[in-house]
Amino acid sequence: MARCLVTGHKGYIGSVLYKKLQEQGHEVMGIDLKSGHDILDTLKPNLDGSFHRQWANFKPEYIFHLAAIPRVVYSIENPVEVIENNVLSSLYILEFARAVGAKRVIYSSSSSVTGNGEGPENPYGASKYMPEALCGTWSKIYGVDTVCLRYFNVYSPCQKADGPYATAVANFMESIRQGRNPFITGNGEQRRDMAHVEDVAAANIHAMLHEQSFGGKWFDIGTGDNISLNQIKDIVAESFPTVQFDYVLDRPRDVMETRANIQPYQESTGWAPRHSIDTGIRQCFEELKSEL
Repeated sequence: MARCLVTGHKGYIGSVLYKKLQEQGHEVMGIDLKSGHDILDTLKPNLDGSFHRQWANFKPEYIFHLAAIPRVVYSIENPVEVIENNVLSSLYILEFARAVGAKRVIYSSSSSVTGNGEGPENPYGASKYMPEALCGTWSKIYGVDTVCLRYFNVYSPCQKADGPYATAVANFMESIRQGRNPFITGNGEQRRDMAHVEDVAAANIHAMLHEQSFGGKWFDIGTGDNISLNQIKDIVAESFPTVQFDYVLDRPRDVMETRANIQPYQESTGWAPRHSIDTGIRQCFEELKSEL
């Protein structure tokens, strides 16, 4: 069994991963702002290069770095805060890993780093892309093994609509709970690859168990498929045929299509998603129907 540190362990994805690691018998500690631990303070190196005793003495073998400010719109309004937080926290994690001799840092990146195929479309995407470069550099120069997992839209029946990672699925579910018309931005033909949170947690664990060095490589984590908002609307209609949808204006600089290339990660680690997009989304609304 391994000693694992999970940053953002009280968040949507981090909490699922944290629980799975515990269930598998690993020794797990977490750092999360919700627990009063800010990485920018908690893991900031001291002047002599040492770190806070609580975390240094634990000496994690594997560090899962999920903590971040993830809101795209918020990043457009507050670019300095988002970039400073997401990049600097990642730098501190890498230096901490180097100091304690961690075997690997598993960095939670995002499909936002590619935008529409020409790089980040917003400060959030940029703030997730820069730590990927740091991971590669720390692997090359300092020998800290790192891997970057680019998540595509993560969802599940338990996702909260008011959470920072909320997808269209979560927003549609919450609107139905509240008796409101769900809304779709633009014409609804935007297509998204969507990854079930259980599959994302499993991808992280596969990264930990992988015997070979990753050396800073990045991998897509999704299904290799995608679905349009209008197609999600059709799935909703199977469980809620009377629900009406409203169409509103496009979001500025919205990405029109995402699709993960999961083959490299499958071939490297043996991981594969267990939830297809259609089946996973259908499950969300079937559970909502039984709940109501």
